[in-house]
Amino acid sequence: MFVTITETLTSQQRNYLKTLIAGEKAISSTEVMHRYQISSTTSIFHSKTALIKNDILDNKACEISFQDPIYAYWLKAEYFAKQS
Repeated sequence: MFVTITETLTSQQRNYLKTLIAGEKAISSTEVMHRYQISSTTSIFHSKTALIKNDILDNKACEISFQDPIYAYWLKAEYFAKQS
């Protein structure tokens, strides 16, 4: 199920999730955007909006978090670990 969800996301959305998993705080910094191949700050905004709309992320009290902590764990331990 997680594979299906993840594979339907755009590459920019997956890259945005990867920054969250890595614990990056300054996601819109040039260095972070370059490291995670994020094309622009507009892309960050659109990715975040789409992921919230699709119930993958929550935005409570201006803090972004995963709705499903098991999905976040799977991304870190399986999906992104195999790409490194």
